[in-house]
Amino acid sequence: MRNTLFRTIALLCMVFLFFLFSCSSDKTDVGSRQSQGQGAASSRTSSEEGLPAEGSYAIEIVPANATKASRLYLVPKGVDLAGASIEWLVNGEKVLNPNPNEFDASNTRKNDNIQVRAIVQDREAISNIVQIRNSPPEISRVKIMPEIFKPGDALSVDVSGTDRDGDDVTFSYEWTKNGEPAGNNKQIASSLKRGDKVDVKITPFDGEAYGRSIILHREIVNLPPMILEDKKVHFDGNMYTCQIKATDPDGDTLTYSLKSAPSGMTINPSTGLIKWNVPIDFLGKASFIAGVADGQGGETTQELTLEIREEQKKQSARSL
Repeated sequence: MRNTLFRTIALLCMVFLFFLFSCSSDKTDVGSRQSQGQGAASSRTSSEEGLPAEGSYAIEIVPANATKASRLYLVPKGVDLAGASIEWLVNGEKVLNPNPNEFDASNTRKNDNIQVRAIVQDREAISNIVQIRNSPPEISRVKIMPEIFKPGDALSVDVSGTDRDGDDVTFSYEWTKNGEPAGNNKQIASSLKRGDKVDVKITPFDGEAYGRSIILHREIVNLPPMILEDKKVHFDGNMYTCQIKATDPDGDTLTYSLKSAPSGMTINPSTGLIKWNVPIDFLGKASFIAGVADGQGGETTQELTLEIREEQKKQSARSL
């Protein structure tokens, strides 16, 4: 009898617990469905208003890493900016800007803060802040000096630069000669000779950042000789002489020659002295071309014209 009573009580407890857990499960589902319904409603409300969820910008300025050379653009994030009132702000102050969707940063200064304020559907939207960063310096003009190298000369760099932020620009130099280091100053720290190959890397610096480097190349080549303008000419009535003189920047030994000349005209290959036994019946002008070579592939020529007048022959005859 007692055992039967215990079994009955245990059975009733199990039935009670079953109904209790069933009701709790139903309430949880209902609450979950209600929560989901509220989330959907919230999502619909945000979407209907045309603005993104809280915690994100409705509008964004790109690029984030901007300098004075940058053009900034306005990117909407889940909003339609058509018909919106847009203001560009520099350090919190409104500035005139002809195109509301982009901004030319050329008139800003380093460390200026750029932001956009927009009125979208009667609600204010504020963009991210973009700070104008340092603009790297640039090389505006550079060349190796002297332009015509002569033995004994030292190469140096003539360079100037610009900086959009108005910073002072300095330069670093890296010289190499035939692939080997040759100094880090404005002037190469090595003597040079014909055939040497020289490189120099120039890099601008504004105190904060290095700009783009430029590498210049120079090969020390042979320089041709130069014929001097001072020529000594003489005519004694029979013999015409002309002394050609030349110099060579490399100090090479020079050889003189005639490329074209009247019949019988000669030139001394070592001294450059031209001689011509003028024919008795010759009067007028005669042209000839003198050349001088340095033996290293360099050669210079010059066309000359002589004139024999009758008065010269008569004067020479009287002097005899």
